Amino acid sequence: MRTHSLLLICIFLLAPLAARAQNSDFGFLVGVTLPQGEVAVGPRTYVRGEVGGGVQFNYAFQAIQHAVDLYVECPLVISALGASRVTPGLVTASTGIDLFFTPGVRLKFSPESRVSFYGALGGGLGSFGEIRSSTGNGNVSVSGGRTTTAALDFGGGLDFRLTRLLSLRVEGRDFVTRSGLGGSAGMHHTMVQFGIAFHF
Repeated sequence: MRTHSLLLICIFLLAPLAARAQNSDFGFLVGVTLPQGEVAVGPRTYVRGEVGGGVQFNYAFQAIQHAVDLYVECPLVISALGASRVTPGLVTASTGIDLFFTPGVRLKFSPESRVSFYGALGGGLGSFGEIRSSTGNGNVSVSGGRTTTAALDFGGGLDFRLTRLLSLRVEGRDFVTRSGLGGSAGMHHTMVQFGIAFHF
């Protein structure tokens, strides 16, 4: 009798954890940062171009299940960026590894059993590392450093369920920071990524 009571207590305590586990997911995405290029003609003629890519690891668990489901997510994005700038008498090239960690919420809507659309919003930190080299006027200089600042992220995506445990995922996400970081003069660090999500 005592053994049965202990078994029932264990089932009662573990059941909520099992239910929560069934509504969690882990996403692994890869993609590119949207390219930026600029050409200016005038007294300060210059050409600038950027290219980059990144990877995202994202764990989320369901907090509310309703017509629109609410998830709490923890995305970690690692991005590599290369940029160049050419001005009269000076060529500058830079490479950097940027990190974004912006926990937040995800709202998911599923019009079909296999298709889900979601929007995400979060806030946290962005960390930008850069090595810059400049050549011009007979001089060569190399400098580097890392800057960490607050970051806001928002975006949306689509999940296509292949099985109960696996889905294809595509999303666009924009990380907003103060300007002048990550090789760009702007505040937006936009990425388009594609990958898979494991549901458990």
